[in-house]
Amino acid sequence: MAPSPTELPEILPPGLRLAGRYVIGDLIGDGGMAKVYRGEHDTIGRAVAIKVLAGDLTSEPVVVVRFLQEAKAASKIRHENVVEVTDFGETEDGRPFMVMEYLEGEDLADTLAREHRLPWDRVQPILLQLLAALQAVHQQGVVHRDIKPENIFLVSRMGSNEYVKVFDFGIAKVLQGGATMGKSLTIKGQLIGTPPYMSPEQCLGENVDARSDLYTVGVIAYELVTGRTPFFTDDPAKMLRMHVKEPPPAMADVAPGLPIHPGVEAIIRRALAKDRDERYSSAYEMAKAILRETPESTSPLLPGLRQVLAP
Repeated sequence: MAPSPTELPEILPPGLRLAGRYVIGDLIGDGGMAKVYRGEHDTIGRAVAIKVLAGDLTSEPVVVVRFLQEAKAASKIRHENVVEVTDFGETEDGRPFMVMEYLEGEDLADTLAREHRLPWDRVQPILLQLLAALQAVHQQGVVHRDIKPENIFLVSRMGSNEYVKVFDFGIAKVLQGGATMGKSLTIKGQLIGTPPYMSPEQCLGENVDARSDLYTVGVIAYELVTGRTPFFTDDPAKMLRMHVKEPPPAMADVAPGLPIHPGVEAIIRRALAKDRDERYSSAYEMAKAILRETPESTSPLLPGLRQVLAP
């Protein structure tokens, strides 16, 4: 017999059934605001990941609405490089949950922590997949607003151990016809994002569009190539000012002795332009520049990426 709502513990027990068809397994992630469990669809036996809002946050309407918006935003996207959200519901005690495809691998932050920086042969296909995912996201009127290595998952697929899956649309901005859908969940001037990866307009609390995500791709590209983000400080307020005011240091100054192709640095510097009008106009445009102006990777994923990005 399933526990009554008042009996459900903060960490859901293995074997608990949700929505009559999902069986909870082990806890595999805990982000404070939500917990992620390995689960199974008990009818078809398919492994899934189940993200459940923390019980003490169900009384916070804005948090609940944002969780629902995350599920809606992610479920709008149908792309092989975006984690698929397949279902949504509530536990017996009213905790919202979403069901996602289950992935095995590691996030890009773990890869960087272990290897410090990556050769361009590996960086190029990761960036191209990330940009392909963002092109699909932006075409659905969604701005992710929190692209960072922790939200880029690498799995084994198509002969590569670095097949990209983008996830966590928890602070995504959903647009329709150029305007935000529904009631705003943020106050004008409120800062949204992760400071090392925030665009200048995010740092200023301004409205953002798809080009904000492209700035973040520039930050990640800089970090993958050099081993650190372009702006580095323990002071979050100073970090925001640096994004707004300071030019990124030359990559050779950050990684002395590392051979950096001029085409690579030029693309990254354009993505990092303070004025969004000076950045690439779309993820597709940036991806095409990477293919055209930088050394070609030997990754088994590249032929498929070239085909996807062909004119």
